[in-house]
Amino acid sequence: MHPVKMIAIGLLAWPIVEISAFIVIASLVGFFTAFLLLILVSFAGFLVLRHFGGGLTQLRAAADRSRIAGVTLDGPGAAAGLGGILLIVPGFATGLLGALVVFPLSRRWLLTLCRRLPSAGRRPVDPEILDLAPDEWQALPNPKLPPGRRRSKA
Repeated sequence: MHPVKMIAIGLLAWPIVEISAFIVIASLVGFFTAFLLLILVSFAGFLVLRHFGGGLTQLRAAADRSRIAGVTLDGPGAAAGLGGILLIVPGFATGLLGALVVFPLSRRWLLTLCRRLPSAGRRPVDPEILDLAPDEWQALPNPKLPPGRRRSKA
């Protein structure tokens, strides 16, 4: 499946996942407890951003000066900042994804999974099959025809 289609389907399915997760958790612990858990997860996201958000204050200062040349995501708190933002967004599935991004060990597991996804849909390559470019194709004679009746390349 094309990556753009996968992203579009994922974005359309995400609200359904969030609503389903809320219904399941609310049926287990009760509506008000589930709602309180959502608020606590968002509060945890604010705490994570406050702790790892040093880069966000630099970004805000650069935006005030209208001089943003670039944003790097490989800083020490970039992944934790992304996890904090995901924790702030209300929803149990988003909170779980944010918690996975915040912690380094689970972040490595998540990266390994994301690297394996593009190759998961591909069929294994058969060593007997050659993949040629269109300019490398040539017609082969039909072995079932007698030698005098073989078609030549026109």
